[in-house]
Amino acid sequence: MKDAKPTILHDQQSQRHSRCRLRLRLALLAALVSVLVISLAGVALWQEKQRYRERASVATGNIARLLDQQISGVIDKIDLSLQTSSKIYTSMLAEGSLDAAHLNQHLAAQEALLPEIVSLRIVDAQGVVRYGRGVPAEGSVDVSDRSYFAEARNDPADRLIVHGPFLARISKAWVMVLARRLSKPDGSFAGVLYANLGCSYFESILSLASLGPNGAATIRTTDLALVHRFPDTRNAVGSKDVSAQLREVIAARPQGGEYLATTKLDGVERSNAYRRVERYPFYVIVGQATDDYLRAWRFSVLVISSLASLTLLVAWFATFRVYRSQIRLNEDIAQRTRIGEALERIIAERAQLYAELERRKDALEEANATLEQKVEERTLELSKANQALERFARRDTLTRLGNRLAADEHLHEEFLRMKRSGLAYSVLLIDIDHFKRVNDQFGHEQGDKVLRHVAHTLNHSCRVTDFLARFGGEEFLVILPATAPLQAALVAEKMRQTLAEARIEPVGQITVSIGVAAAWPSDEDENAAVRQADENLYRAKTEGRNRVAEDLRLPPGSS
Repeated sequence: MKDAKPTILHDQQSQRHSRCRLRLRLALLAALVSVLVISLAGVALWQEKQRYRERASVATGNIARLLDQQISGVIDKIDLSLQTSSKIYTSMLAEGSLDAAHLNQHLAAQEALLPEIVSLRIVDAQGVVRYGRGVPAEGSVDVSDRSYFAEARNDPADRLIVHGPFLARISKAWVMVLARRLSKPDGSFAGVLYANLGCSYFESILSLASLGPNGAATIRTTDLALVHRFPDTRNAVGSKDVSAQLREVIAARPQGGEYLATTKLDGVERSNAYRRVERYPFYVIVGQATDDYLRAWRFSVLVISSLASLTLLVAWFATFRVYRSQIRLNEDIAQRTRIGEALERIIAERAQLYAELERRKDALEEANATLEQKVEERTLELSKANQALERFARRDTLTRLGNRLAADEHLHEEFLRMKRSGLAYSVLLIDIDHFKRVNDQFGHEQGDKVLRHVAHTLNHSCRVTDFLARFGGEEFLVILPATAPLQAALVAEKMRQTLAEARIEPVGQITVSIGVAAAWPSDEDENAAVRQADENLYRAKTEGRNRVAEDLRLPPGSS
């Protein structure tokens, strides 16, 4: 009995130490779970935020490209009108008869075709506005101090001059000036033909961009002067006050890029994409407000934070329950000494663990099999995509014929076939006559139409065994297998006649010159016949065009 009390005290002390250790371990475990939950929630929110930023970046970049195309198209159309009016004015100067009424009538007709512009006017060599709608009869408007006038006067090159924005002196509207130099027949300065493109016109282009409630689309010149901004310019047309971030990224990447900055005009932070207009001195800047594209993300923050908090509460509550359960279990073990039951529980838990491990092993094997199947499917898709890309690389996108690469490969194959069989073949090198004049007079769109017409006609004139390709620019190559030079010349003449008899509006008659050459087994390489055809083509051109120059070489072994 004397030893009973110390034993009881020792057992109580052991239980207290055991409880302290249990509390510490469970607290550390709960803290570790809390850190893990908070970390996972933070990583998930950060990744979600990055995805929203990436979507905004892709959206603004796509919109900037579309605005670039819209602006370039408008300026191209205005410049075409300027070139037409310039030729009419130059023709009048050459004839020595400037008809003011006719000029004003022509300029008014051009304005009616160009709703984008405010006015279309002509300035004389002294800088006085002489012709156009709304021009004072006494000629009191002088623009000789404008930078575009000085540039046109000092530079004799025939090119489009873009300046602005300016406050127009007649219409009193903010405009971008698109101008071309007018020259006398001797080349001296005769004045300036210019169109005032209203800055407010860009509203119709920029307003098409879907950028959210606080988004903004802006057009600036290359020196960052504000041309127009949607939803509003805040009376800041011509201002060069931009964020330091924009100046830095343009200095580093002048052609285009992305940046995050607060807009000085309204103090709104936006994710912006900027793009230099390809042929004209403008920048298009498109921005989505951070508050707009992160609104859904903030809702995700609320949901994930709530779930994380709930998870933490459940974890701590579970820890407390585990602690209480363990205490009761320890007391029960201490009181009842059920060592056997504890051993059975451990054995059962180990069996359950083995079963879980076996189940997870089966699941892992199934996942590996699924992954291998997906890898095989993806490999097959990539193989098909590579084959399609290889076919596309040998196709001319304008005429849908084979391109230079396809022609070189076909020439090489035909040359090797001739070496094996001994059967000669012929090539036709076809060039469109005066094609540059078509582009200069009617524009590149009509030039593309002529190329497609010629390609279509030649393709229908070829035999099934023949090969036709666009060899470069306005040149086409035809390979005629097992065809003698005389027969090849007849085929070429048929092609020439077919094209000469057709007309394509508004260009009119299109003719071609054709050089014919034969490839012989004694040739060093596949390019020998092409070089000879090119020489014969040159002979056809020098002899007056619209003709076929036959191969004058004799077959090897003939006398």
